[in-house]
Amino acid sequence: MSTQSPTPDAAQQQRLARARDALQGVQARWGVTREAQQAPAVLPLSEGVAEVMPAGLTRGHVVRVQGSTSLMLALAAEGSKEGSWAAVIGMPAVGAVAAARRGMDLSRLVLVPQPGAQAAAAAGACVDGMDLILLGANLALSDGDRRRLAARAKERGCVILTSGRWPGAQTDLHVERTRWSGLGAGGGRLRKSEMTVAVTGRRQSGVRRVRVVLDRDDAWVSSSASATVREGAA
Repeated sequence: MSTQSPTPDAAQQQRLARARDALQGVQARWGVTREAQQAPAVLPLSEGVAEVMPAGLTRGHVVRVQGSTSLMLALAAEGSKEGSWAAVIGMPAVGAVAAARRGMDLSRLVLVPQPGAQAAAAAGACVDGMDLILLGANLALSDGDRRRLAARAKERGCVILTSGRWPGAQTDLHVERTRWSGLGAGGGRLRKSEMTVAVTGRRQSGVRRVRVVLDRDDAWVSSSASATVREGAA
C-alpha cells in the first residue's frame, strides 16, 4: 500500500508545528517565557560589524538589511554565541552550514525555510520566546502583520532582522557595493567580501557609510579600517 507525500499545505503545517515545538522546548528548558525587562537591553555585535551599529542591537527594534544575507547572519552571530536564541524564517538558502560558518550556535537556532501562508503565525510564535528573528524578503506578511510583529517584538524584547520591506524599521542597512577577493592568477576561490554599507535610521540625520570585510569560509568576521562618512539629508 503506497503512502502519499504530504500536500504543500500539510508540509507547511508540519514545519510550523516543528517551530512551535522548538519554541516550547526553549521555554520548558528555561522555565520562563522571556520578558524584555529580564534580559540585557542590547545584544552584542562582533568586532567586525560593530561599526555598522555602534550601540549594538537594541531589543525591541526592527533592522532592515538590504543586499546581503551574510551581513544579516554576521549581525546575529555574536548574540547567538553569547546565549541568545535565534530563528531564521523564510530564507531557504540559509541552512545549518551557512549559519555555523557565520558563527551562530546551532543548538539555539530554529530554521523555518518555507512557512508559506503560515509566515505570520511562525514569526509570531518565535517572537514570543526568541531573542533574534531573521526574516526573508518574500514572506507572506501584510503591513498589519508587520505592525503586530513589531509591537510584539518591542513588548517581548526581540530583535527582528529583515531583508524585506518594513515601514517603520528603526534602522536601515543597505549594502551599496560588494567587492570579492581571493582569486589568484586564474585560479583559487573567492574568500572575502568587502562591502560598503549605508546606514540610515529614525534617530539619525543623513547617511553614515561603513566598510565591512566578511570572510567567506571562516566563522569569524574580520574588520577593516571602518570608514564612516556622514552626508546631509537630501
